[in-house]
Amino acid sequence: MSNKKNKVENVSESEEEQELDSERDSDVDSDGNYVGEKELQADFEGRNPEDCDYHGIKQLLRQLFLKSNVDLGALAQIIISQNYVGSVVKQCLDDGIDDEDDDVGDGVFGVTTLINITKKKDEQCIKQIRALLTTLANDNADEKTKTLVNKVLSDDASQVGLIINERILNIPAAISVPLFSSLQSEVDRAVKRNMPYTFQYLIWICKTYKTIDDESDILFANQEEKPLLDVAIANFEVDVTEQAELSQWEHEGGAMTPYRKVLIFDGSKFNELIRLMKEEVESV
Repeated sequence: MSNKKNKVENVSESEEEQELDSERDSDVDSDGNYVGEKELQADFEGRNPEDCDYHGIKQLLRQLFLKSNVDLGALAQIIISQNYVGSVVKQCLDDGIDDEDDDVGDGVFGVTTLINITKKKDEQCIKQIRALLTTLANDNADEKTKTLVNKVLSDDASQVGLIINERILNIPAAISVPLFSSLQSEVDRAVKRNMPYTFQYLIWICKTYKTIDDESDILFANQEEKPLLDVAIANFEVDVTEQAELSQWEHEGGAMTPYRKVLIFDGSKFNELIRLMKEEVESV
């Protein structure tokens, strides 16, 4: 299969910003993401996941799952094995550089994909994810949501998709539009080939933060995910302060506490979710 190389974003910054003191490189948020003010100039493109992306994908998954009992290496391998659905974000290479070179192959800046956690329920890492979601719901959700999560994950007749949308923090939300458009087309092609990508439910784990002064103010790490909360059939949140390396993240002068927001959708709403994200990005 040919490898897609869709240019998805051009990030341009001034030379002055590039000359910031090197000590800012150590600025990280509670998930280990760089949040300093140093900026880079780069072009990015979406590609099919490949073996050389293993470590980069695994690192991005760690941002999402933190210290949860999930074999992230095995999950990364699943993402690579189903590379006909999903993309990784890589930096565009200069002319003359061999993109098969191991020295440049591991620079993964984002990953967007969709995994059937019903079809792959016997994989150990998927068992761990299903157990994690059940435990988190039982410990944090209201009774109605808890009942729904347990029903969804115990009924093998219902195909459940897990959407993963991770990237380095400072890459703009605009990059998500072509990535999800590509994912939408790939899922459509897979369904036409009778592959298991028709879902009754979709589950999405979002990285969010709250201010100490106003816990009703929720900040989504991936801005495009913000409108999705309104169309979820159920949701619950989890305080992950104890799992994060840093308990708080400074945002515009205010301290932020890390959470995970788990959203559950009707599987037929996938195209609507993509439309809402696009509208959110274009409105900024």
